Amino acid sequence: MSINIGPFAIPLEPLLLFSSGLVGILVASFLARKNEGSVTDPLLMMLLFGLVIGRIVFVIKFADHYESFWQMLDFRDRGVDWFSGMIAMVLFLLWQIKRLPQQRIALFGGAISILLFFSVTSFALNAGRESVVIPDITLEQLDGEQKSLNQFAGENVTVVNLWASWCPPCQREMPAFEKSEQQYPEIRFVMLNQQESAETIEKFLAENQLTFDHVLIDKTGKVADAFGAYGLPVTLFFDQQGTLVESHMGEVSAASLSATLKQLSP
Repeated sequence: MSINIGPFAIPLEPLLLFSSGLVGILVASFLARKNEGSVTDPLLMMLLFGLVIGRIVFVIKFADHYESFWQMLDFRDRGVDWFSGMIAMVLFLLWQIKRLPQQRIALFGGAISILLFFSVTSFALNAGRESVVIPDITLEQLDGEQKSLNQFAGENVTVVNLWASWCPPCQREMPAFEKSEQQYPEIRFVMLNQQESAETIEKFLAENQLTFDHVLIDKTGKVADAFGAYGLPVTLFFDQQGTLVESHMGEVSAASLSATLKQLSP
């Protein structure tokens, strides 16, 4: 889910995209070593063009979930329409090959390398996800009652959000979860606080006028350890069988949360 560098936890998705681009540039540079001209700029522009187009399409699809133009520009939620982005990259690549025919083999080889590296590493990282289920870990409710996390799954799609009141990104995404819980009554939302007291949690929710059906406390961080989630916030999505189908490290926007929930809604 993330790579830890000292006190920082970096999501794998941006790192994977960066690594794929680097591999593609190295392959293209090797193939173009006998030709004049750089292939680095066209490949970087291809990736950037695809990301921008994918972002624009995503924002158009979920425009009603953004409160300001600056939120639309905020890439931290990683909201991208990948289908549109891929089409844009292919069209840009074809244009570059036509513009630089002497570099067509290098450009094509670099683009294929990006796709293969991204696909293979994504498959490897997600391999075995189908065997990851919502854990049978006993947690505490705000009233002190003990409950296992998997009791909340049942036959529902279940969303588990790991958060803390001192975490600014957690604070910013809370309204999106509250609104989604009201909008998707068929989905079970579990707001799983990390190692804070019930008094601290209740005070935070009251001060921010937030209400959730299920608020639990993980006093020892067992759930975070079970999923290798060493930064906050983290959101885990489980299907009706309790199997992990999606995860997101970092702040989610109302748009990116809605996009995932629409895919999972029965």
